[in-house]
Amino acid sequence: MSTRLLDGLLAASLVTMTWAKIHWQAGSLDLTIGNITASAFVAAFLIDRLQRRDDALPRPAITLCGFMLTFLAVYLAGYFDLDSNAALTFWIKGIVSWAVHFLLLIMAVAYVIERGAAVYLRAIRWFVAGITLNAVYGVVQLALVVAAGINLDKLVVGPLTAGQGKVGGINVFGQVARTENIYRVNALTGDPNHLGVMLCVPLLLLLPVWLSATRGRGRLGALLVFLFVVQVLTLSRSGALGDVVGLLVLSPLLVKRLPSVRSLVLVLAPLVAAAVALYLSSPFVRTVVRARTDVGGRGTNTHFEFYRLVSPALDPHPLFGMGFNTFAVFYEFLTGQTNYGPHSFWVATLVETGIVGLTVYLVYGAWLVACALVMARSEQHLARVLGYGWLAAMAGTAAANLFYLTMQFDYFYGVVMLVAAGQYILAPGRARPAPTAAQPRPALN
Repeated sequence: MSTRLLDGLLAASLVTMTWAKIHWQAGSLDLTIGNITASAFVAAFLIDRLQRRDDALPRPAITLCGFMLTFLAVYLAGYFDLDSNAALTFWIKGIVSWAVHFLLLIMAVAYVIERGAAVYLRAIRWFVAGITLNAVYGVVQLALVVAAGINLDKLVVGPLTAGQGKVGGINVFGQVARTENIYRVNALTGDPNHLGVMLCVPLLLLLPVWLSATRGRGRLGALLVFLFVVQVLTLSRSGALGDVVGLLVLSPLLVKRLPSVRSLVLVLAPLVAAAVALYLSSPFVRTVVRARTDVGGRGTNTHFEFYRLVSPALDPHPLFGMGFNTFAVFYEFLTGQTNYGPHSFWVATLVETGIVGLTVYLVYGAWLVACALVMARSEQHLARVLGYGWLAAMAGTAAANLFYLTMQFDYFYGVVMLVAAGQYILAPGRARPAPTAAQPRPALN
């Protein structure tokens, strides 16, 4: 099979991983564009391997196979704890979606490692491009609704999905003086918090790359500023938490590259003064800031309410939980909705898969951290920078998922794939000789 076709399907899978609004109904299944592109790559990869009679897998792909079998065993054990037809339906949907994306993860790791560093760096660009396109959609979404009251989803998502996609439009957080709407950009993700947390990955990954870049720095800097502005427009506190934790991880690297205190003051003082002036002069800005910094509001209490209910949820089945992807069934008495997701990935993992499931996931996470550390210790400069970036991105995402849920979404499989493949391709001992004038160093930007 043509490598161009496989490259294209992998690119499509990585680009569309955050486009959750674009989906279609197939019976009881809800197929997102990410599900479709992932399934297409998996099928093409299997056909290619069968045609070549090649069953070899690199070590990271074999390790991921082991994790997949372990997770599957935990999920199957949880099957015996299901207590309703509704729970069984959610369990089956969750298993099918998880299996498709974990197979994509394993096969994409094998494919990228086989194709080498050039394809690996292209894969990072494809992944970042998908999130960037999503952010661009969000800016257009905001501009149209503010300027003309136009719902961009109805113009784009509706026709594209024959009316089956999510066309609810931009999120309205509230009003100021009952006249001005407070909008929160959700773009193609469907939820502003999802977009805010997802943006932690490119921001934290690319920041150390930008700091060490020797060419293309202006373009990369502009991209970082744009993505950060969009993240601010989501008004996501979980996204902000992820940024802070990620910056703490990067702090040893950042301190070495920061300009002098005098230069920082000259740059930051006007920005801080402008922000203070805007806050004091604009009732709209004051209302938004106060609403998003209030830690005693209804939204904050909802997050902590789920943590308080972990213990009673675990009482019947502490080892393997109440069943993978069945959170909505158990908590319907609290939420009043039949398809309500948890406000914390860690709550969901513990409640749905029990102590055993959470332990397996922590081991899985520790392995990913080890992979990123291998990259950070590489002899290649770009590999070291990417290693630190992946460490920060994963730490920030894990922290943000204390109060929201994105680590079981499609895009996080892309993060895992790029970390697992990167540690093999760019690991110490496999580093290629220093590039010569005739062999330029691979560049991310």
